[in-house]
Amino acid sequence: MRLMTFFLLVLTLVAAPVTAQDSDEFVMVPAVLDADPRTVTAEIDAHALARYAQGVVASIERDEGLVALTLSVVNDDQMLLTEGFGLADIETARPVVPDETLFRIGSVSKTFPWTAVMMLIERGLLDLDTDINEYLNQVQISEAFDAPVTLRDLMHHRAGFEDSMQLFAVADDDPRSLSELLAAHQPKRVFPPGARTSYSNWGSALAAQIVEDVSGLDYGEFLQAEILDPLGMHDTTWQPPAQMDEATRSRLATGYKRKHGAFDLQGYMQIGAYWPAGGMASTATDMARWMRFHLNGGELEGVRLMENSTHAAMWTRGFNDRPEAADVAHGFQDRPYRGLRTLGHGGGTAAYLTQMVMVPELDLGIFLSYNSAHTGAPFMNMPDLIIDHAIDHHWQPVLASQDEEAAEVLAELAGTYVSNRRVFSSFAAVFGLMSTAQISPMNAEAIVIESGGQSSYLQLIAPDLFESASGERVAFLRDDDGRVVALADGMGVHTAERAGWFDNPNTFFIALALAAFLALTSTLGAWRNLGRGRNIGFAARMAGAGILIGVLALVAFIAAVVALITSMADFDISQMPETYPPPSMLWTHYAGWAVAAAAGLMLLAQWPTWSGSGWGLLRRLHFLLFTLATTFLAVMLWQWRVIGAAVV
Repeated sequence: MRLMTFFLLVLTLVAAPVTAQDSDEFVMVPAVLDADPRTVTAEIDAHALARYAQGVVASIERDEGLVALTLSVVNDDQMLLTEGFGLADIETARPVVPDETLFRIGSVSKTFPWTAVMMLIERGLLDLDTDINEYLNQVQISEAFDAPVTLRDLMHHRAGFEDSMQLFAVADDDPRSLSELLAAHQPKRVFPPGARTSYSNWGSALAAQIVEDVSGLDYGEFLQAEILDPLGMHDTTWQPPAQMDEATRSRLATGYKRKHGAFDLQGYMQIGAYWPAGGMASTATDMARWMRFHLNGGELEGVRLMENSTHAAMWTRGFNDRPEAADVAHGFQDRPYRGLRTLGHGGGTAAYLTQMVMVPELDLGIFLSYNSAHTGAPFMNMPDLIIDHAIDHHWQPVLASQDEEAAEVLAELAGTYVSNRRVFSSFAAVFGLMSTAQISPMNAEAIVIESGGQSSYLQLIAPDLFESASGERVAFLRDDDGRVVALADGMGVHTAERAGWFDNPNTFFIALALAAFLALTSTLGAWRNLGRGRNIGFAARMAGAGILIGVLALVAFIAAVVALITSMADFDISQMPETYPPPSMLWTHYAGWAVAAAAGLMLLAQWPTWSGSGWGLLRRLHFLLFTLATTFLAVMLWQWRVIGAAVV
């Protein structure tokens, strides 16, 4: 991932908690460095921008395979550009019409409940630093860390919740209400409030429940009556595709996925009553109105939904541990780029990727959405390219330089970092093994981040702050003792924890490889000794049985892992309500328990092995090493929740 390079292409223990600002005031935390005033006052030529956008999309269409894209750009409270590219439906050759074609906007939906929360704060119905349990009627947050979760924590993705897969396994026709789902799927609290940024779909849906409980209106009713209708956003809906009326459904861009170099239909992601976290659909022109509302400080065409001071407070960070890097400002991704401050949100579902980026200094807003999520190129690059065009920034290549001796200056940053946006308490924790980034210092002023098979070269621009040629920034976080403990990504909504040897994914893979190797050599040794009369007597047979049990358990586990990887290769999030958890997860879970049981029996078999088996010293030592490796693998299986946890 950019740290979507560090998720999306979508799309991680304990340090001292970060202290929030004083509850009685908002303190503006700067998020940019030395903005060039010429860029702030630059005028944007609409015709030149249209030609530029057409060229960018044409390039992506050819290189990446793009079915359709809808785009709107606003500037100075006006529509600067609105355009549709490609086909909303291939079979009927239906074109994209920016003010008619609906695209599902995924997590950009979250900006609506966050805005609703601020509206209720302005009315005196909510407070940022009150325990949210005081606002909830049917859901209560479990106690942990001797600290309550507040709206300030929740709105900055710092409530400390683990991630959850269960949200995506809820069908759109599931009869349960949002409060029932939130209670059934409450994630474990794994970090103290404020300590780490870790993106939470569950927490975002919880914000909508708070709006509902405090306002006395169903969240959808509040959204329609208090936000969409007043702002004239009449082409925005939260109905899932299967429940849309015929007229609305006919306007929705069909979702596609790549197949054999062409395209096939992609099912739609289902989340039921969790829709406030990612289930809305809209047009480019409606979302242009949403951007204008925010760029105007809470007002659109004479309709004001919140005071300018309240909106300024919303776009103010509540935490200050990385002021010059990307973070969150009350639900909005707050990212510095080319000396400017950008605010917005991205969203991804099974069939769509969406990006909304606003640049207050330029009074510029960019919205785009497309209906084939196989490529992240428009999502990751197009808003930044439009900003570059607006400020006349030209690409500056960087020459990589490696100096191992000088790199010692940055040696404390080196290591493996594991994403904090993951499951910790159930079987799904094992998928965190793949959510890593490897940091390698290159010289005294540059590092390389390797993640997801990609490498990024970033240069030092301030202490613990690095920037790539593409403008992405990452920041290293330290504890009270000055030790580097985490990495904050370039999107603002994720952090990754620096792993020690025990919780390092590499340790798990080494344990598995060692146990598998010793199982293989034990099998070869048994075959070599077959028929040579070296397993005579009860003790020798017991020792031989221990080896056989260990080998069979390892073979079963490796086979289950292969089945799991194979099933994940065909993973389709739209099918999760029917397929999650897949049988391969259960097989791997049970096979993991078989490894643990085998390790116990192998430990018991050590007594006859050493007391009366008659085996040579090397053979006994080999079996001991095999036993210890299998036992340590069992410990790793527990650490990564393959065993000892629910299979969800």
